[in-house]
Amino acid sequence: MTSPDPTTPGNAVVHLSVEGMHCGSCSALIEETLADQAGVTTASVDLDAARAVVEYDPAQLDVGGIQAAIADAGYAATPVG
Repeated sequence: MTSPDPTTPGNAVVHLSVEGMHCGSCSALIEETLADQAGVTTASVDLDAARAVVEYDPAQLDVGGIQAAIADAGYAATPVG
């Protein structure tokens, strides 16, 4: 599910299901990987729910780029919704 974020004009938010996380280090690695991506404003990963919520600037990055960054870290992510 991708939706506009009313608090940051021009940004969007995507909710992702993330597969392969087993521990806090996994979720921390994904958050760090996403934080390093140009266009990502915030990234929050919930290990227990196996979900990530990413706020990003669609002029700099798209959902496919976010998924690719997560894949490069060794995990699979698919949009929820």
